[in-house]
Amino acid sequence: MSQRRIDPASVRASLCDPFRVPADAPTPAQVDAVCGQAAVNWIEGERRARLIVSRDLEVMWMNGAARALSDDGEAFGLEGRRLAPSSPILASLVASACAEEARYTVMPGAGGRRWVAWARQVCAAPTALIGLTLQRARGEARFQALIDHHFLTPSEGRIIEMLLGGAETGRIAQALDISIETLRTHLKHAYQKMGVRSRGELFAEAISFVGP
Repeated sequence: MSQRRIDPASVRASLCDPFRVPADAPTPAQVDAVCGQAAVNWIEGERRARLIVSRDLEVMWMNGAARALSDDGEAFGLEGRRLAPSSPILASLVASACAEEARYTVMPGAGGRRWVAWARQVCAAPTALIGLTLQRARGEARFQALIDHHFLTPSEGRIIEMLLGGAETGRIAQALDISIETLRTHLKHAYQKMGVRSRGELFAEAISFVGP
């Protein structure tokens, strides 16, 4: 019996090519539009407040959680289309936002609770836009975990908590009734124990102790 010769080309043609684009496939622009809408729907349902703002705090877009947060005014409100933060720390965070990395801070809210805020530039100049995310911190109990983890003394821990709450060193020294020199000594020891060298690195270390 003669063996039937199989043409490799005909075999390839009869198989479904996973890389072949169907004639009725959507265009790249249509795919981008669908994915863009899917991303908006995804972010809209998040529990964290997300906003897109300009450098001068004009609100371009915000999700449902951000709208609810603006209504209660605990972390920020709205004055027309402009963001009205309850703490100047938030405005400073937006002003310093860059494209290379998300910057973050812990700030006090109007209700006495703490908020973690992240900001990152998501659109370049001349129309620089900032992506802003806020979520409520779990509070002092979590910062106590940070203090315990690094074996800080009570004085060092109190200073670190106040720094994370947005207080400046002069105000902390006054509140604790100590000199600036004493405060700097406590702060130096605390930084050494935590392996950080700046307030920015302190926030980076503290962020892992803040829950959603």
